[in-house]
Amino acid sequence: CPLGQHLDQDKQTCTENHPCIQFGACSQLCKKVSRIRHKCYCHEGFVLQPDKFTCKSKDSSHPIIVFSNRHELRTIDLRRGVVRPLISSLKDTIVVDFIHKHNETHLFWTDWADDKIYKGSLAGDSLSNIHGVVHSGLTTAEGLAVDWIGDNLYWIQSSLDQIEVAKINGSFRQTLIAGSMERPRALALDPREAILFWTDWDPNGSPRIESCSMDGKDENRKTVFWVSKYGGAWPNGLTMDYLAKRIYWTDARSDSIHTTLYDGSEHHEIIRGHQYLSHPFALAIFESHIYWTDWRSSSVIRANKWNGSDVQIIERTISKPFGIKVVHPSLQPKAKTTHSCEIDNGNCSHLCLLGFNQTKKCACPHIMRLSEDRLTCEENKVMLLFSGQNEIRGVDIAKPYHHIIP
Repeated sequence: CPLGQHLDQDKQTCTENHPCIQFGACSQLCKKVSRIRHKCYCHEGFVLQPDKFTCKSKDSSHPIIVFSNRHELRTIDLRRGVVRPLISSLKDTIVVDFIHKHNETHLFWTDWADDKIYKGSLAGDSLSNIHGVVHSGLTTAEGLAVDWIGDNLYWIQSSLDQIEVAKINGSFRQTLIAGSMERPRALALDPREAILFWTDWDPNGSPRIESCSMDGKDENRKTVFWVSKYGGAWPNGLTMDYLAKRIYWTDARSDSIHTTLYDGSEHHEIIRGHQYLSHPFALAIFESHIYWTDWRSSSVIRANKWNGSDVQIIERTISKPFGIKVVHPSLQPKAKTTHSCEIDNGNCSHLCLLGFNQTKKCACPHIMRLSEDRLTCEENKVMLLFSGQNEIRGVDIAKPYHHIIP
């Protein structure tokens, strides 16, 4: 069909495009009211604004940005514009995520120097009850994502080129996905759909974005998008628009931000070559805007999430900003039905991992394996041990890419 028209369901007739099929026609949902007219409306829990386009959350909680600059975590109140330090004297903090459950909010962050993943309780402008949940063998934990339905914690162990998972308290650590990874960087997930995404720089010429079910089944792993399609090479930040079922990412090589649907279709370049998009690192999303940290300008910046307009510096930082998250209850939407992992841990003895189509998979921590009942873990003492200059590691003989003693 000619530009501005689409092929009808009869596969023969071309019809003029309706505004509802255009990207960014409405903030959330679009309803066709005539051949050329449309009406915007919102998901449950959101209210349409007077502009008849924008949807805002009914939750009265103040949305705040949490970002790291390696040595501290800082907050920005998006309603009031107030910037405050949250925790200082950190050594090498890169990525951050959160969980909001039972009216409580907990932050998670990595510290490369301490070789730990930390957790703290966030209340207003204060962080309390800070403690480590993963204590060793991290070296370079680059991506970090919290499953707020299954209560699991996922991260990228980039030095070993693998994705790991544990309970939210750090117990029952397991290698989930490994092999055919060259330089994995960012991680994001949607537990309602049980889908996990990650970026891979792959300096051998195939930088890409991949996905898999959150239970790590090999048959569900696939490449979602080859970033070389737009001349990219360093997909850095990764975030998700849960209501639109879209992923957004930054590319530090082409200095651009992109989006596709979960399956990799409907690709749009949001912004490229702007003076404040000169080396983007991490990315977050909230309502109508994307927020990113930029190394060259040492800033936290926002822009319109559909067309990259209205670029504004939210905060200038003294040193390079790294990880960024917007913390708000609406950014962790509940599933329509209760998942089996939420009830008695799915009857699993250790890990209960979310799978596609509301399925679940019981999984075992390192040096254990699933017994014949597929629910209970038992000891597995068969592994290959080897030593390096500064470390001893172990791999599963049946899955040699899976490091089981990181």
